[in-house]
Amino acid sequence: MGIEVKTEVVFQDGMKFEGTSDRSGRRIDIDFAPEGEPVTGFTPVELLMTSLCGCSGQVVVGLLKRMGQEVKGLTVRARGVKKTIHPTVLTSVELMFEFRGGSVDGASVEKAFALSEDRFCPVWVMLKESVPITAKYAILPEV
Repeated sequence: MGIEVKTEVVFQDGMKFEGTSDRSGRRIDIDFAPEGEPVTGFTPVELLMTSLCGCSGQVVVGLLKRMGQEVKGLTVRARGVKKTIHPTVLTSVELMFEFRGGSVDGASVEKAFALSEDRFCPVWVMLKESVPITAKYAILPEV
């Protein structure tokens, strides 16, 4: 038997919903508006891409630490391209990992990417079946 994960969204007004995590009780605004109109929360696709950044970032940091690498700073950015007609699904996603400070080597990062994509980041594993995801990285000096 698997582990149950529960969330809910409650309609607010317009196209806005409030999402709640059953586990933490945390709340997040989810909104949608036609291009150029203001939104007050994450769009569903932005939320999905943010989940990919968070999941892959956590897994990569954990794996690098197990490999004896020192990660002091990491920013993960996602850039996606969506179809312009419905369904406006993502057609590609690029992840950019920016490491700052610490002592991380490229070979270990590449290995962590492969393990994350193939096994340890459930969001990446699920998404890669429907959208190409590429990952790049930069190792930058500490600011």
